[in-house]
Amino acid sequence: MGQIARNDKQLTLIYSSNTRVGTHTLSYLTGMEGRYLAIDLAKTKVADTQWAEIAEALGVKIGDLVDKRELDIDAETTENFDSTDWLKIIQKNDSAISRPIAIMGKRTKQIDNPPEIMEFFEVDSAGLEQSPLDGGEPDIERTTENENFIEKHKE
Repeated sequence: MGQIARNDKQLTLIYSSNTRVGTHTLSYLTGMEGRYLAIDLAKTKVADTQWAEIAEALGVKIGDLVDKRELDIDAETTENFDSTDWLKIIQKNDSAISRPIAIMGKRTKQIDNPPEIMEFFEVDSAGLEQSPLDGGEPDIERTTENENFIEKHKE
Protein backbone atom coordinates (compact mmCIF):
# COMPACT_ATOMS: atom_id res chain seq x y z
CA MET A 1 0.00 0.00 0.00
CA GLY A 2 1.31 3.44 -0.96
CA GLN A 3 2.39 6.13 1.45
CA ILE A 4 1.33 9.00 -0.82
CA ALA A 5 -2.32 10.06 -0.82
CA ARG A 6 -3.60 10.01 -4.38
CA ASN A 7 -6.74 11.87 -5.35
CA ASP A 8 -8.26 12.23 -8.82
CA LYS A 9 -9.70 15.61 -7.87
CA GLN A 10 -6.61 17.19 -6.29
CA LEU A 11 -3.12 17.64 -7.67
CA THR A 12 -0.16 17.32 -5.32
CA LEU A 13 2.89 19.33 -6.37
CA ILE A 14 6.21 18.53 -4.71
CA TYR A 15 8.61 21.36 -5.52
CA SER A 16 11.37 23.51 -4.13
CA SER A 17 10.79 27.24 -3.80
CA ASN A 18 14.55 27.57 -4.25
CA THR A 19 14.37 26.52 -7.93
CA ARG A 20 13.13 28.44 -10.96
CA VAL A 21 11.09 25.58 -12.44
CA GLY A 22 9.50 24.89 -9.05
CA THR A 23 8.36 28.47 -8.43
CA HIS A 24 7.14 28.95 -12.01
CA THR A 25 5.20 25.69 -11.92
CA LEU A 26 3.53 26.77 -8.68
CA SER A 27 2.60 30.11 -10.26
CA TYR A 28 0.82 28.24 -13.07
CA LEU A 29 -1.15 26.32 -10.45
CA THR A 30 -2.20 29.42 -8.53
CA GLY A 31 -3.64 30.89 -11.74
CA MET A 32 -5.73 27.84 -12.61
CA GLU A 33 -8.97 26.52 -11.29
CA GLY A 34 -8.65 23.20 -9.55
CA ARG A 35 -7.64 21.89 -6.16
CA TYR A 36 -4.00 21.41 -5.39
CA LEU A 37 -1.68 20.76 -2.49
CA ALA A 38 1.75 22.35 -2.81
CA ILE A 39 4.55 20.78 -0.78
CA ASP A 40 7.61 23.03 -0.67
CA LEU A 41 10.71 20.95 0.01
CA ALA A 42 12.42 24.05 1.47
CA LYS A 43 9.86 23.96 4.31
CA THR A 44 8.57 20.38 4.46
CA LYS A 45 10.47 17.10 4.26
CA VAL A 46 9.13 14.14 2.29
CA ALA A 47 9.75 10.74 3.88
CA ASP A 48 12.30 8.39 2.33
CA THR A 49 9.58 5.78 1.69
CA GLN A 50 7.61 8.40 -0.24
CA TRP A 51 10.64 9.24 -2.38
CA ALA A 52 10.98 5.54 -3.16
CA GLU A 53 7.29 5.38 -4.10
CA ILE A 54 7.61 8.46 -6.34
CA ALA A 55 10.65 7.03 -8.12
CA GLU A 56 8.83 3.74 -8.66
CA ALA A 57 5.75 5.53 -10.03
CA LEU A 58 7.99 7.41 -12.47
CA GLY A 59 9.88 4.24 -13.41
CA VAL A 60 13.25 5.69 -12.39
CA LYS A 61 15.86 5.24 -9.66
CA ILE A 62 15.87 7.66 -6.73
CA GLY A 63 19.11 9.18 -8.02
CA ASP A 64 17.38 10.02 -11.31
CA LEU A 65 15.08 12.44 -9.46
CA VAL A 66 18.09 14.56 -8.51
CA ASP A 67 19.36 17.34 -10.75
CA LYS A 68 23.05 16.54 -10.60
CA ARG A 69 23.90 19.99 -12.00
CA GLU A 70 22.60 21.48 -8.73
CA LEU A 71 25.14 19.48 -6.71
CA ASP A 72 28.64 20.78 -6.23
CA ILE A 73 30.25 17.38 -6.85
CA ASP A 74 31.51 15.70 -9.99
CA ALA A 75 29.85 12.78 -11.77
CA GLU A 76 32.61 10.36 -10.81
CA THR A 77 31.85 10.94 -7.13
CA THR A 78 28.17 10.03 -7.55
CA GLU A 79 28.86 7.04 -9.80
CA ASN A 80 28.65 4.52 -6.96
CA PHE A 81 25.88 6.19 -4.93
CA ASP A 82 23.01 3.93 -3.88
CA SER A 83 19.44 4.90 -2.94
CA THR A 84 20.43 5.67 0.66
CA ASP A 85 23.09 8.13 -0.51
CA TRP A 86 20.65 9.89 -2.84
CA LEU A 87 18.00 10.08 -0.11
CA LYS A 88 20.49 11.78 2.21
CA ILE A 89 21.28 14.35 -0.50
CA ILE A 90 17.59 15.01 -1.16
CA GLN A 91 16.84 15.43 2.56
CA LYS A 92 19.72 17.89 3.07
CA ASN A 93 19.40 19.86 -0.19
CA ASP A 94 15.89 20.74 -1.37
CA SER A 95 17.12 22.33 -4.61
CA ALA A 96 18.56 18.97 -5.70
CA ILE A 97 14.98 18.29 -6.84
CA SER A 98 14.92 21.14 -9.35
CA ARG A 99 12.13 19.61 -11.43
CA PRO A 100 8.85 19.51 -9.48
CA ILE A 101 6.80 16.33 -9.22
CA ALA A 102 3.07 16.37 -9.93
CA ILE A 103 0.80 13.63 -8.60
CA MET A 104 -2.89 13.35 -9.42
CA GLY A 105 -4.73 10.06 -9.05
CA LYS A 106 -2.61 7.35 -10.64
CA ARG A 107 -0.57 9.84 -12.70
CA THR A 108 2.87 10.94 -11.56
CA LYS A 109 5.11 13.19 -13.64
CA GLN A 110 8.31 15.10 -13.10
CA ILE A 111 7.84 18.54 -14.69
CA ASP A 112 10.58 19.79 -17.02
CA ASN A 113 8.78 22.90 -18.22
CA PRO A 114 6.19 24.74 -16.05
CA PRO A 115 3.35 24.78 -18.66
CA GLU A 116 3.38 20.94 -18.57
CA ILE A 117 1.38 21.19 -15.34
CA MET A 118 -1.66 22.12 -17.42
CA GLU A 119 -1.81 18.52 -18.71
CA PHE A 120 -3.29 17.54 -15.35
CA PHE A 121 -6.19 19.96 -15.71
CA GLU A 122 -7.37 18.90 -19.19
CA VAL A 123 -6.73 22.28 -20.78
CA ASP A 124 -8.61 22.20 -24.07
CA SER A 125 -8.33 24.23 -27.24
CA ALA A 126 -12.04 24.15 -28.12
CA GLY A 127 -13.21 27.23 -30.00
CA LEU A 128 -9.77 28.69 -30.74
CA GLU A 129 -10.22 28.54 -34.50
CA GLN A 130 -13.66 30.20 -34.31
CA SER A 131 -14.21 33.93 -34.35
CA PRO A 132 -17.11 36.17 -33.20
CA LEU A 133 -16.63 37.99 -36.51
CA ASP A 134 -18.07 34.90 -38.24
CA GLY A 135 -21.50 35.91 -36.95
CA GLY A 136 -22.10 33.52 -34.09
CA GLU A 137 -21.09 32.44 -30.65
CA PRO A 138 -17.97 30.25 -30.59
CA ASP A 139 -18.52 26.60 -29.70
CA ILE A 140 -16.43 26.01 -26.59
CA GLU A 141 -17.59 22.51 -25.73
CA ARG A 142 -14.92 19.85 -25.24
CA THR A 143 -14.44 17.82 -28.41
CA THR A 144 -11.67 15.52 -27.26
CA GLU A 145 -11.08 13.10 -24.41
CA ASN A 146 -7.83 12.36 -22.57
CA GLU A 147 -5.56 14.16 -25.02
CA ASN A 148 -2.67 16.40 -24.10
CA PHE A 149 -2.05 19.47 -26.21
CA ILE A 150 1.31 20.35 -24.72
CA GLU A 151 4.27 19.18 -26.74
CA LYS A 152 6.55 16.91 -24.79
CA HIS A 153 10.00 18.31 -24.02
CA LYS A 154 12.59 16.27 -25.88
CA GLU A 155 15.87 15.68 -24.14
